[in-house]
Amino acid sequence: MRPLLNLPTTYLRQTGEGSILMGDSHEDVGFNDGTETPVLAQIAKRAVRALPALANTRVVRSWGALRVMTPDGYPLYQASESHPGAFIACCHSGVTLAAAHAKCLAPWFAGAEAPSEITPFTAERFHVQTSIPA
Repeated sequence: MRPLLNLPTTYLRQTGEGSILMGDSHEDVGFNDGTETPVLAQIAKRAVRALPALANTRVVRSWGALRVMTPDGYPLYQASESHPGAFIACCHSGVTLAAAHAKCLAPWFAGAEAPSEITPFTAERFHVQTSIPA
């Protein structure tokens, strides 16, 4: 397609050769990485609503993928206790958070102190008491 989008949006991006990438669904489907027609239809409707020029275009292909999500939907940042120099950086919105990752996490990964901003995003938030003390 001719250039339509100068900047990526939350749900739409245009590649250098003109393809329009659309999508963003959140489904709890376990390890099923397939696609469902009703979900694809919703994605297409939202794309046409945002960019009416897409109304008369054809879908060339579709695919599904698994997205890393924590139970609460927030990122997970952690240094390994058993393997120094290994880190966990799990988040759904890696593109959205790329600037923060480059500024805050990269120095940490390179040997600086852990940034204080990650404290609420460590795995300890998932540790819950399993029994009531007597």
